[in-house]
Amino acid sequence: MSDEEILLVYKSLRLPLLVLAIGYITYYVYKKRTKEEIERPAQRMLEED
Repeated sequence: MSDEEILLVYKSLRLPLLVLAIGYITYYVYKKRTKEEIERPAQRMLEED
């Protein structure tokens, strides 16, 4: 493969890979179970004050 072909493959896969990564991070953060795990320490800190 020439350098131009490698660059074309890289440029064509860059955006879809970024979208998949952002989608997975969003899914992981906003899952109900994970959201409760993230919010639990914040609620505990509020109760201690």
